[in-house]
Amino acid sequence: MKCGKLLFVLFVTTIIYAGISQTTVYAASEGATLYAQYCASCHGATPSGAQVNASAEKITNAIATNSDMKNNASLKTLTSAQIQAIASFLSTSSATGSSLFLSNCISCHNTIPATDPRLVGATATKITNAIASVSQMKGNTALQGLTSTQIQSISDYIVGTGQSSNWIIAGVGDFNGDGSVDIFWRDTINGYNYVWLMSGTGISSGLWLPTFTGNTWLVEGVGDFNQDGYADILLRNISTGENVIWLMKSGAIQSSITLPTLSDKNWVAAAIGDLNGDKYPDIVWRHLVYGYNGIWYFNGTTVSGVGSLPQLADASWVLCGAADMEKDGNTDLVWRNKTSGYNYVWNLSGTTVVNAYAMPQISDTSWTIAALGKPDTNGYVNVFWRNQNAGSTVILTMHGGTMVMDTVVLPTFGP
Repeated sequence: MKCGKLLFVLFVTTIIYAGISQTTVYAASEGATLYAQYCASCHGATPSGAQVNASAEKITNAIATNSDMKNNASLKTLTSAQIQAIASFLSTSSATGSSLFLSNCISCHNTIPATDPRLVGATATKITNAIASVSQMKGNTALQGLTSTQIQSISDYIVGTGQSSNWIIAGVGDFNGDGSVDIFWRDTINGYNYVWLMSGTGISSGLWLPTFTGNTWLVEGVGDFNQDGYADILLRNISTGENVIWLMKSGAIQSSITLPTLSDKNWVAAAIGDLNGDKYPDIVWRHLVYGYNGIWYFNGTTVSGVGSLPQLADASWVLCGAADMEKDGNTDLVWRNKTSGYNYVWNLSGTTVVNAYAMPQISDTSWTIAALGKPDTNGYVNVFWRNQNAGSTVILTMHGGTMVMDTVVLPTFGP
């Protein structure tokens, strides 16, 4: 199975080129993303009036004849398939919370509301206040143009259907000490925590972890901080900035370690891995607003020092995890662009990016990189892909970040 099979087809456009029929596949979000990129600046974040139900032929004619559009160089780069994608989006678009969220929010926020701590309890009042007070939002003309009804629709989506796919992959690690990387699932609504105990890439059994409810404490990641052979859980309180490690053994909490407080909730623990080669996992922090990237170095469960990585200011780039992708003994960082579907590896030597290269692109942005496993005996890294909308999970076994050695489709789990 190749990467392309990850793309769940919602509509298909056939292109005839050089006498060969080719098929371009677009996900549900593609037309909306193209509309937001090419059309929203003139027509508004939400399609309305004449824009709704505009056919591909009408859009093509407008680009060719409308005085403002025919002089727009970026519009002239649109392919017929992309225009069809925009038309398909317009034909089904209304002022729904999901389309409004997609058009206005994902440039800064996670595509899946259930995985973004800043969207917890996002009432219409909170969103309205943020638009009026947050510097990045009050300078955004599209956000300033949203009506109270539209803001309420966005809020309804975030706290309602945006949370309906409530089982998310919170991390991967060895929870039963057998040497295999297991998958840790968290129910973001009910607080349940469950582990798929794996044998290689197959599910052997399951393990319940302690339940904790509420939306203040979030699971940030998994790592064996005390090096006892069992995965531990890192939690962060997005209200107070407190950070805690649960030292685990066979599904039970052995003790709780309090870490330094980091009060700015825009800092998230984006990756856990050994960045300095001392065998202890370190935490890579990413600032969701400014794109700063920092490191807490650990000696066991104690923060022994801090470091910094290059800034990546574009909020479209999501730090997905840390693993030795190159089999060189150094931990690397894997990034995914949540709007374009591009994936990149930062090949690190300590905190220096010695090389950056592209992984295979997965253009359907419904798919996210949920976690990275540790290298197997061949040095290959399992990349855990999750489609939250479909409840689908796929493991791609990667060689060097560029070559797919194996693909495993796991059972559906989620909505």
